[in-house]
Amino acid sequence: MAEGLAPQQGQHQMNQQQGQPQGQSFAGSSEVLSGTIDGSAPPLLNMQNMMLKHRRIILFFAASLMFVGFVGLMLWSSETPYRTVYSGMDEKDAAEIVGLLEKERIPYKLQGGGTVLVPEDQIYAVRLKLASADMMPSNGEGFELFDRSNEFGISDFTQKINLQRAMQVELSRTIEVIPMVSAARVHLVLPKESAFAERERKASAAVMLKLMGNKKMPQQTVVAIQNLVASAVAELSNDAVTVVDSSGNLLSSVEGNQPSGEGQSMMDYQSKLEKGYEIRLTSMLEQVVGAGQAVVRVTAQINREHLESSANIYNPDEQVLRSSKSIEEQRKAVDSVPMGVPGMASNNPDSVVAADGSVGTQSAPSEQATRNENVMNYEISSKTEHKIIPFGTLQKLSIAVIVGEIVKTNEAGEITHSPRTPESLKALESLVVSAVGLNEDRGDTIEIQSMPLLDLSGSSDVLMDGFGDRAFYFEIARYGMAALALLLVAWFIMRPMAKRMLTIETREEDALPLDLQGFTSGNIESEHVQKMNKTRQAVLSNPDRASRVVNEWVSSV
Repeated sequence: MAEGLAPQQGQHQMNQQQGQPQGQSFAGSSEVLSGTIDGSAPPLLNMQNMMLKHRRIILFFAASLMFVGFVGLMLWSSETPYRTVYSGMDEKDAAEIVGLLEKERIPYKLQGGGTVLVPEDQIYAVRLKLASADMMPSNGEGFELFDRSNEFGISDFTQKINLQRAMQVELSRTIEVIPMVSAARVHLVLPKESAFAERERKASAAVMLKLMGNKKMPQQTVVAIQNLVASAVAELSNDAVTVVDSSGNLLSSVEGNQPSGEGQSMMDYQSKLEKGYEIRLTSMLEQVVGAGQAVVRVTAQINREHLESSANIYNPDEQVLRSSKSIEEQRKAVDSVPMGVPGMASNNPDSVVAADGSVGTQSAPSEQATRNENVMNYEISSKTEHKIIPFGTLQKLSIAVIVGEIVKTNEAGEITHSPRTPESLKALESLVVSAVGLNEDRGDTIEIQSMPLLDLSGSSDVLMDGFGDRAFYFEIARYGMAALALLLVAWFIMRPMAKRMLTIETREEDALPLDLQGFTSGNIESEHVQKMNKTRQAVLSNPDRASRVVNEWVSSV
């Protein structure tokens, strides 16, 4: 105890030597004591504690808000997704399915339009259970209509109607097997035979399809459905099958398998034609230059009109002899002198009477004439042409080909690229011309170049048909939204709060006395401790003086 008071006594003596009374020492400590003797903290420390407490409350509420938001987003993102088991069911089928789900204690959701949803991880098991319980929804009864053997006295008309109904249901079930078809309905008009030709009725069919999502059915699938229905009904042709979707869009073309005059059908046909050329050329070129080193683009110009023309062509330079006629005529003329009695033989110019009394012919001077006549008939060469140009006739073909440069690795391990020689490009061009049957007279063009190609092998795995697995992308979107929400909370809530607290701290620091500016909470706390220790030592060194100071404070109050 004496050792602890020695420094203070020395300091007290030093103060007296300097002419400073002890009262000033207690007076200098009275500011600190005023906040310590009654058990309360000094004003400066109270302000510090209030500021820290205010910040702690704000941080607590902000952290609580972020925690609650994060937990809510995680619960929402981790919620089990539901998928549709069946949709478009009537109330009876939906009630049976819901009853089975409740009996098996399987969670489900109901939506409008007779749609039942179950957790995604149980959808296939639920469908198997429904199938085993014979609760599969259907559009009606198929050929099971004829399984009832106890129905007697059914008329022929009823039998025909039942046959038509059964065929419609069976065709609907078959079409619904196609993956992109959610539901299908088929209406048939069966052929009717009659002894009179005008009373005969041809077969026809109409198919209504409900597609999944916003998918568009390819034209080849539509043609396949037409062929399927036409093959199942007697005397039904493909052209007599009409296919539409639930939005009222006509899916079947006018000409069946041939491209129709409709703009969309012609564009689809042109796209298929170009794609076919591109696939053929790419597969051929990649066998020469390597996989992924050939890019082919084909533009086909096709006829979009149905044209018919007739022409008679005459060629005057080509004459054909049709007939010829030749006449040759020769004549002889003889001069005779009349003699003798008229009417007698002797008076005949062509005969004379001989000396013995016989009649003979008397010669006279004669003339000979010849006539030749040739008649030749010629025909001019003519040709009659009748041309029919159907829809989709190829009129012009333009081909652009890019082949990758030659890649080599030198001795140092460096990869070098060198363009292909004109001779090799010419050889590749000849292959392309022969493969597609390029016709320069028709105006077909081809362009082939050698360029460096980017290596897309690393990104080929992520390229999928259409949009790929939609459920996978949906999960990514959910977690992405959760992360985005946390970022928004941090940006729009935490950032302004932190900025506001920094502003308050700066203002409070500016409001302190000039001699306390620049002090941190650590400096203030250490200064306060030093004053407390100094006061405690002064009280212990001179308790009488301390008691008088306290009495003065109490009496002044």
